[in-house]
Amino acid sequence: MLYLAWDVDGTLLLTNGAGSRALQDAIHEYLRVQGPYEFKESLAGRTDAGIIKEIITGLRGRCTSGWAAGLLLTYEMRLKYHLRKHEGRLLRNVERTLAYFQERHPEIGLTLLTGNTTEGARDKVREYGIDSYFDFRHGGYGDLAEDRDDVARILFTRLYNDGLVRDASEIIVFGDTPRDVRCARAIGARCVIVLDGSEFPRDMFTGEQAPWKLLDSLPDDPEDLYRLLLEESHDETN
Repeated sequence: MLYLAWDVDGTLLLTNGAGSRALQDAIHEYLRVQGPYEFKESLAGRTDAGIIKEIITGLRGRCTSGWAAGLLLTYEMRLKYHLRKHEGRLLRNVERTLAYFQERHPEIGLTLLTGNTTEGARDKVREYGIDSYFDFRHGGYGDLAEDRDDVARILFTRLYNDGLVRDASEIIVFGDTPRDVRCARAIGARCVIVLDGSEFPRDMFTGEQAPWKLLDSLPDDPEDLYRLLLEESHDETN
């Protein structure tokens, strides 16, 4: 069985900063930090677990599991509040593509491979009306591991253990960052990068960060994407 594993932010949708505002609120409320927290690098493609550890370690010198859980729970509560403002949007042709695969090709599974927490990922896709398309049970989420490569390994293990894939060549990762490419490669899966919502330019996806396919956006006709995914060569970048 073929499974399409989708990243959320920058690939399926944009929240217009809801996640960042929720995180800053959580830092202020749970850690009692005044003023905005400045991150060392872009959050794109990172896991929430890794981000939380960086914040707490930076502010307190170490990170305990209790502190991490407290900050994550506070973040998830604040995220619900900011998502309800519905200031973001689905990216081009996302709903059309998901509906096409669900209705025309039910033999192809749809799940999530994201740096978001399990709850955060559900909340985001639910807010934008696409939650019914996904198999959440077999997804990989950013509260399960700090490293995105390990999140991909968890997703593969879930699918493999339930007999849904025979090996990682039956998984295609959809993303928008170099980390999506690397985590797909870590398990031997293919990766399709969609630039429509990405903060990274096309020339970032070369060399070791080159995906299997590189698209400006999801095609207007989902049938074109279906035919593209059936190509067997892993060597060429479109």
